[in-house]
Amino acid sequence: MIYLVVLSALYALHLLLKLHWITTVVIGGFLLLRISGHRKWYKKKIVYERKFEEVSEYLDMLLYAFVKEEKVERALVNVDAAMVDGPMRGVLQKAIDHMHMTFDETDVMRDSLQMIEREYACSRIKNVHDFIVHVEIYGGAIERPVELLLADKKRWEQRICGSMKERRKMFVDIVMSIAASLLICGMILYLPVMEIDISKNLISQVLTIVVVILDDLIFTRAQKYLAIDWLALDGHTDEADAKKIEEYYRYDERKEKRLSVVLAVVTAAGAAAAYYFGHQLMTAAALLLVALMANQHRVGRAVAQKTLVRSIKCAFPGWLMDIVLLLQSENVQVALQKSQEHVPPVLRRDLDILVGQLEMEPESVLPYHRFLKSFQIPEVHSAMSMLFSVSMGNSGRVDRQIGELIDRNLEMLDVAEKGRLKNLSSGMYLLFLAPVLTASLKLLVDMAVFMMTFLSGAGLG
Repeated sequence: MIYLVVLSALYALHLLLKLHWITTVVIGGFLLLRISGHRKWYKKKIVYERKFEEVSEYLDMLLYAFVKEEKVERALVNVDAAMVDGPMRGVLQKAIDHMHMTFDETDVMRDSLQMIEREYACSRIKNVHDFIVHVEIYGGAIERPVELLLADKKRWEQRICGSMKERRKMFVDIVMSIAASLLICGMILYLPVMEIDISKNLISQVLTIVVVILDDLIFTRAQKYLAIDWLALDGHTDEADAKKIEEYYRYDERKEKRLSVVLAVVTAAGAAAAYYFGHQLMTAAALLLVALMANQHRVGRAVAQKTLVRSIKCAFPGWLMDIVLLLQSENVQVALQKSQEHVPPVLRRDLDILVGQLEMEPESVLPYHRFLKSFQIPEVHSAMSMLFSVSMGNSGRVDRQIGELIDRNLEMLDVAEKGRLKNLSSGMYLLFLAPVLTASLKLLVDMAVFMMTFLSGAGLG
């Protein structure tokens, strides 16, 4: 079927762009060779979307089953009985078999769950597994944390589905942009201008091949935006953030100011030289560069802070979710200590400091207020103040305070993740504009060929 579609499209291009048969054969051969690549990306898209759907279904069933059974093994067996046949059910059955057939000293329950985590790398699966294992071993509340996890999962599902829908729409727009650009390229060849036909010109034919190849590359790139691992987008962490925040705290303002002065002096010397030799445009550009160099330390600091704030806003809600789950069975200080195992890199330094200070001042509010103080993020400071109130048990409204903390956390996470997903999709807008550039190139060359043909025919060339 796909070969028939390609051949039909090829014949349409042959008529629209007045292709020579040799050019048609070259383009046809290229498109036929590209079919396997396009099919590969389409299959990846289907696989990744199916994995996302399987994980979404698995999380729902596992949490409800655990509320009912309160045992990990029985919950997994219930999920297996309810799940439809598919790749994830096969992995789940292997995990259950491992749990039933292993009798050594290893942590069988944890190992079995890790079999699922390896096949479906998703932080939400790991969070749910950690929660059910923790509750089975140490006890604690179940229903309230499950409600929290289900609410978080619902928002996550809505975000991913929204991003999928947006990317599909933009993909259709890109395809329409490619089709429209080729149509415009063909229309100019049919304009009745002095009976001049430039379609047989070698340059025009070769450029048509180039345009088709470029449009195919644009199409392939757009396919890649659809064929992404949606589970890998979940709980994004970057180890480079740990290095960035260390550099941010090690910032030496006096040293950076001296560097700014040196750079400004060097640039000013260049501006003076340009003025001396009468290059006014270069002088103006150099003066702008002087202003930039004189303030490079401030600009660099502001850019670094903005980047880190964005990373913190993405990482903080996920970490706070871990804290809230741990609070169902632990006090605040112990919950903070245990959260160090899975803390996002961008928060690691400040969390280590917070835990260390709480060991020396367990009843002081100052360690909470110092947490990420340099970045002045209201949501973070509000959450930390509420954690202090919970730790002190001042008001007898601990459950309500934790509920408010959860609601704020989910809102903050939703805003941060929607912004991150939108940024990850922003490249598709550039792909939407790209066919305009390829069509413009073709039109410019065709107009140049037309003028050369006209002048040559008029005896002026």
